[in-house]
Amino acid sequence: MTTDDLRRIAESRGIRTGAAKIAAALRDRGWLLTTGTKGILEFAPGAHAGPFGRVHPFRAVQAALLANPDAGIDVCLNSALWAHGLLDSAPDRPEVALMPGSRVPNALQRQCRVVKFRSCLPTLRLWDVQVHDLATVLVHLATTPKDVCSWGVVMEVLPTLVAAVMEADAIDNLFVELAPRPASVRTRLAYLVHGLAPELASTIAPAGHGVVWFGPRGRATKRFNSTYQVADTVLPMAPGELRNDDLISDAD
Repeated sequence: MTTDDLRRIAESRGIRTGAAKIAAALRDRGWLLTTGTKGILEFAPGAHAGPFGRVHPFRAVQAALLANPDAGIDVCLNSALWAHGLLDSAPDRPEVALMPGSRVPNALQRQCRVVKFRSCLPTLRLWDVQVHDLATVLVHLATTPKDVCSWGVVMEVLPTLVAAVMEADAIDNLFVELAPRPASVRTRLAYLVHGLAPELASTIAPAGHGVVWFGPRGRATKRFNSTYQVADTVLPMAPGELRNDDLISDAD
């Protein structure tokens, strides 16, 4: 079935929850499986359906936590986007964040992609592991762009991510996550979202700063944005080309 099928079924029954959230909940409970094609899902076979009928996607994380209960291992970035239902396919290896300065368990290093990142918001319990809030994921993208394994995947889902973070009951989380971070992070985030959410970009962008790098300085610059004074070395496309008509019309 498709996410459009889910949307029609929900609307016919007066359910206002978005199709992506319904799909994520059904997948989380083991009733739907992803197919690797965006927006296409399938029902789990009877023998494998239900919350205990499939291989757990974060079993390596759970095993590491059993051996190191105080390790503070949080599912992050694209793995978090998948856990929240924004991506149809999970990364080959779970992406997890540990606190800066912490020791990485050897088994976790072998089986997961590990980055160091300090979140401000509480994590959410999904798939029986701790998962970064969507606002945390968005700020992480702007804090350490080199932590992202596939910017192509991120740019594809970015309109959905920004829309979710800007919902009325979620936008405060973004400002909580941003509050203690330096001006460079706010600048990168403004640059990243200015095509999708120009009003938000104007709100968070600091004034009076020098050039801010989006990605490693050693790479060739793909583009320079004079409005935000950002030298971009990693994004596969100019983020200003992305549009979300709903967000822009709301801002107007």
